[in-house]
Amino acid sequence: MAETAVADLLQIQNRFLRSAHLERDFADPKSLKGYVLTPQTRSYLERLASGLAADSGRRAWRITGDFGSGKSSFALMTAHLFSERGAKLPPTLRQAVNFKHVGAPRPRLLPVLITGAREPLSTALLRALRRELLDACGRGRPPAVIEKLRVALEAGAEVTDEAVLSLVAEANAYVTSSGKATGLLIILDELGKFLEYAALHPERQDVFVLQRLAEAAARSGRTPRSGVVFIARRITCI
Repeated sequence: MAETAVADLLQIQNRFLRSAHLERDFADPKSLKGYVLTPQTRSYLERLASGLAADSGRRAWRITGDFGSGKSSFALMTAHLFSERGAKLPPTLRQAVNFKHVGAPRPRLLPVLITGAREPLSTALLRALRRELLDACGRGRPPAVIEKLRVALEAGAEVTDEAVLSLVAEANAYVTSSGKATGLLIILDELGKFLEYAALHPERQDVFVLQRLAEAAARSGRTPRSGVVFIARRITCI
């Protein structure tokens, strides 16, 4: 009698064989294949969507959880659903949120996806913002803010948090006025890496920029400066 291997009995979907990576997987149309939309996941998406209503001040969110609990995949799902790519999702995912029910129009935000590394958060943010704006403007004449972002990146540590926030606001003004998007959706994954850098180099990066970024999003009113999602592993104090 032929022996049956365990591998013959278990069929593991490819998406569970590796962890999600925001920048890499956002461009992969198969990245959300097999994504399971649970009642809890749906409720999270509805909470995020309700924050996009014109009179809402809830436009900054923090997601924490254990390693492997699906935070990055959820961020990837959010980036698709809240952007133009939402129309290309499978019906079950495309209809995950009834935007009319939550009192918000279907968003068409420009995702600015950032995976944490041991470097200044402001540098990673400006680099990702410039990358997404270059992609959004295509072959047309690039807006002035793209050159400003290049100059700021070359300046490195000399760029102040105030200048970073000003560039985010200018980038948002460009995408909304040009019709490229209805605002920015900034997603910071692996946030702990940025906190590690700030702890080691307090003279180069103050994590207070996170609060200022969240406040800018929360106070953006009818013209969203940004929706901001911070994602980190659960931090346990013993």
